[in-house]
Parts: sequence; C-alpha cells; structure tokens
Amino acid sequence: MTRVDYRQQLIDAIVRRIHDLSEESLTQLSTFISFLKWQEEQWRSIVGDETRPDLEVVWQYDFIEHFDEASRAGTVTEQGMEVKVGPAQCGMIQKMALWQHPPLKGEAVVEYQPTIPPDVEVLQLRFAIGVRDGAILSEDNPVGFRIRLNGRRIWNRVKHTNTWEYFVVDLPTLAGTTPTIQFITDALGNHHWKWAVWGEPQLLGFVEST
Repeated sequence: MTRVDYRQQLIDAIVRRIHDLSEESLTQLSTFISFLKWQEEQWRSIVGDETRPDLEVVWQYDFIEHFDEASRAGTVTEQGMEVKVGPAQCGMIQKMALWQHPPLKGEAVVEYQPTIPPDVEVLQLRFAIGVRDGAILSEDNPVGFRIRLNGRRIWNRVKHTNTWEYFVVDLPTLAGTTPTIQFITDALGNHHWKWAVWGEPQLLGFVEST
C-alpha cells in the first residue's frame, strides 16, 4: 500500500465515523480541526517544510508516549522537583507536555534512550517550550531549558514568558544507535513559579524521497 492509498483509507474511515456524531459533537470537532490546522501552520512556519520537499518521514519517537521508559533525577537534590506528563496551557494554548519543574537547587534531568532505525538519513528534534499560565515571571527571574545529546549540550534557552516557543534542532543521523537524550530545566536561582514544560517533544527520522 502506498502512502497516498493509506492516507485516503484513513480519511474515508474518519468520514464514516463523523456521520454518527451529534450536532454538539460536530461543533466541537470543527473547533478541534481548526486548532490542528493552526498548529500545523505554526510548525511549518519554523520547520520550512516547503524548503525540503525531498524529505519523507519514516520514523517518529514521541517523548510523551515513552515517558514511562525515561529516567528522572535532580543533579543536586530532587526537593521541589515535579516531573510528569499531561496537558499544559501556555499563552491560553493547551498542548500535551512534559512537565519539568526544576528542584530547589541544581537541574531537573529527564533522560531517554531511543533506538534510531538504521535507514534514517536525517534526524530532527521538534518541540515547544513554555511556562504554564499563572506563573509569575520576569526578566530577572527566568527558567533555563537545555538539551544534551550523549552528554554534550546541543541546545539551550532562558525563558521568562508564558507563551509557547517552537524549535527544530537538526541532529547527527545517529542511525542504528541508541543515543542518550536529556531534557533539562534549571531554576537559575529562585525556585518559585518555574512551571517549565516541553510541548509535544518528538524525534523525527527522514529519508530522501525518490
């Protein structure tokens, strides 16, 4: 079955199920579809899919789905640290997220070890960062976000606003290996209000389409 055939079968199955929905559910579905469309446009605006039409997704690793396989630790203490997965609202927009409130001292570290398939030619890490609505932050009271790959820091940001920010990080292909990927947050001093979250973090593997 080609990718086009699979897509059409999926659409047909969804349409059949829609016919059984009530008017109220149809209204809710319409709102949710509008949100999904907006979300895809946000990703495209930073990923630039149009600039790489030669790439095709062949593998995906969802860090939210694999949370139970991850290890969690504090580098100095775990006191005050909160790590879990669940819906998070930042700037009035809700996403499934990895919650990672840093501890009183040191970093909160969530570590994954995904196995990359041997046929992956291009590897990208896609995610958003935010601070949950309700947190009181300022420029002199930010929270630090970092990512380490096999012990080396490959990305970091300091954030003091609630709204989601989207990022794409190009990685070495790492094909056929099991790298260590660490999501890290740091209170950078004052521990209070550091409601840090990673929105929909995913690892995507691509090959060049023919």
